[in-house]
Amino acid sequence: MKYAVPTDDGTTVGKTFGRAVSFAIFDQADSSMVIIENAGISAEHGAGTGAAAFLADKGVGVVIAPEVGPKAAQALAAAGIKIAATSSGTPLRAAIDANRT
Repeated sequence: MKYAVPTDDGTTVGKTFGRAVSFAIFDQADSSMVIIENAGISAEHGAGTGAAAFLADKGVGVVIAPEVGPKAAQALAAAGIKIAATSSGTPLRAAIDANRT
């Protein structure tokens, strides 16, 4: 299972989903975590749905975020990606560990 968490500083959970600076992607298979820049951060419209498509392409199964907008949530659900809630400012690894299945 792969988990994605929005982050603005590479160490803690960011405040937003679609406009996060980057995403931490944790792969449960090998316990690796990479930080990948969010290419859609400056999109005029559709940043959340674009982020959902990007994460689906990366094989993410769960997004852990403090808030996901309704259109992004719909796009994630359509891609079979579950959403788990956490607080912004939480250390990335703590957010992932609290939501691992």
